[in-house]
Amino acid sequence: KVPRQELIKIQLESEIMAQSLATAVEDFHRARLRAKLEGIIARLTGRSAELLSYEEVRRQLQARERHAQRLEDIPMDAIVGSVGRYRDFTRSFLPKHASAKDRWARVEVAMTGMEGVPPIEVYKVGDAYFVRDGNHRVSVAKELGADRIQAYVTEVETRVPLTPDVEPDDLIIKAEHAEFLEQTRLDRIRPRADLRVTVPGQYQVLQE
Repeated sequence: KVPRQELIKIQLESEIMAQSLATAVEDFHRARLRAKLEGIIARLTGRSAELLSYEEVRRQLQARERHAQRLEDIPMDAIVGSVGRYRDFTRSFLPKHASAKDRWARVEVAMTGMEGVPPIEVYKVGDAYFVRDGNHRVSVAKELGADRIQAYVTEVETRVPLTPDVEPDDLIIKAEHAEFLEQTRLDRIRPRADLRVTVPGQYQVLQE
């Protein structure tokens, strides 16, 4: 037989959990609304509201992964893409799909409660980060107002600099830049030379 005091404690914890979950669901719905607004603003301004695909960036920049990881706090604003969930969130990591509600809410309850969550895992390409594991944690952390998050970081080597303000259309020029450097090795022969161009097709002209 469970003592009365223990029953009261269990009931209280259950009520707190239910309230936390209800709050998390409300936060999710607000985030979903902002995701829709972000999409509308993107169409009006011509700027992309999409996360970048890590595999696409890695392929186009001919990047190479290192195996070593390190644990550090990374800036939230520098997270620009994902390995496998880049279609599930906006560029600001707002959830796009209503089906994510239960998982998203459970993650918020864990992050705001005593349970806590493990660090996320990311790839670092230049100064930009791509989520390997922990997309929902990033989304919730942004909703809660965090400006940094703890992550296991795997460095990815690339000859072409990548910054957090990169847009999908920028990858066309960056891919041409990467191919140009692969063929000419000018970044190693003349490391101080500024070889950036702003219009696609100019690296072929420069090489000729």
